[in-house]
Amino acid sequence: MHKSNKVIPIKDLKPIDYKLLSELMKDSHRSDRQLAKALGVSQPTVTRRRAMLEEHFIEGYTVIPKFGHIGYEIAAFTYIKSKLKQKAGAERDEAIKKLKEWSLNQPNVILFLDGRGMGWDAVCISLHKNYPDYAEYIRTHDCELSDWICESQTFLSDLKSGLVLKPFNLKYLSNSK
Repeated sequence: MHKSNKVIPIKDLKPIDYKLLSELMKDSHRSDRQLAKALGVSQPTVTRRRAMLEEHFIEGYTVIPKFGHIGYEIAAFTYIKSKLKQKAGAERDEAIKKLKEWSLNQPNVILFLDGRGMGWDAVCISLHKNYPDYAEYIRTHDCELSDWICESQTFLSDLKSGLVLKPFNLKYLSNSK
């Protein structure tokens, strides 16, 4: 899919765009015809609006598997104190580039964000097949990121037999106002 450089401000979205996004979050594999019926608009309208949303507001489509059922036992939430606040200019830009490259090269990392709270300034979420897989990942993490990270702590969740109070899914957001 070709992405243009033109940025569409969120204020330019129409009510149909929000409704379409909501329907796609509930079930993205429906056809434009099915979506049009659910929204009460024409199929060409859905096709046109979906194309615009895909170009500017949709990162991608994916399934959300039951990770514990397909071989992943551990979800790791690693909280990080980085050295980025001690860097500026080109040095900071290079450090951010290296952290991004590292995270993109880790297939088990599903999200890596900066933020603030409880003394931490980043969080990395990763999935692991078992504890030895996680242990190897964290050794690599500590070794390869030592130039950019001061400290990290990890909270582990059991994906196979742990208590799930609400499973991960974006469909919940489609019901928010």
